[in-house]
Amino acid sequence: MDYLYHYTSVEVLALILKNRTIRFNSLDHMDDLQEQETADIKNAGQFCYISSWTDDEQESIPMWNMYSSLDSGIRIKMKKCPFKVYNNTAESLLSVVPVSGSGTLKSIMPLTDIFTLRFMCPQAMASQDSILHKVEYTQDQEKLYPSILKEGNGDFSINLGDLGKHKNIHWEFQKEWRYIFTVLPINLNQNVNTMLNSFTLVANKIKYGIEKQPFPYYDMVLSDEAYGNMEITLSPRISESNREFVNLLKEKYNPSMEIKNSVLLGLL
Repeated sequence: MDYLYHYTSVEVLALILKNRTIRFNSLDHMDDLQEQETADIKNAGQFCYISSWTDDEQESIPMWNMYSSLDSGIRIKMKKCPFKVYNNTAESLLSVVPVSGSGTLKSIMPLTDIFTLRFMCPQAMASQDSILHKVEYTQDQEKLYPSILKEGNGDFSINLGDLGKHKNIHWEFQKEWRYIFTVLPINLNQNVNTMLNSFTLVANKIKYGIEKQPFPYYDMVLSDEAYGNMEITLSPRISESNREFVNLLKEKYNPSMEIKNSVLLGLL
């Protein structure tokens, strides 16, 4: 599987092309209401952010109808793992945190964002492959409502990494793949003791369902290569005004982007 596909509207495409970003939304904003639930902690889904794609290269009428529109929608085709990789240097971080030294740290989020927006993301320094997951469709209630709290010996841990990877079997037609990362509202620009105290406080507030997410969405920047090689399929009953709008977007923002007609054109 080299390519993934994303159904959306012409309006969202305009934002993607203008900003060169893909938006990740938290699980509490998904159409499947089961997704934000766990067996033991309320509101935990708000700390898990996803971008949903499919590996089905055949056009899907249900997907056009649910996530796009027959007359004003598009489908994006991109190589998997399309996000920009940042080479963070001490010099680039000086504006947000006092650092010194040489060398670079690679990340899939700019470290300046992490310090400025005051959050921690365990996957920020990982490879893009590691945040890409094939959704498992199941009726197993233990997977649909995972137990993420583990307690013992007077201590506890919370495993947010179990979130976002399973859906009810009724959604199987989506053939979904997801980019997934988790976020905690912790300021990393503190001394070690203060940071540990902050971590303990946040963990306890998550445990009791009273902590709030640091932001409702996060926009991941696309690499120049992925952006330039983007392919767009127009929806089956695309209006002439929307067709022209997509052509204007291509001309203004991404001249190398390929635009194709739907194979269902004239059939619906």
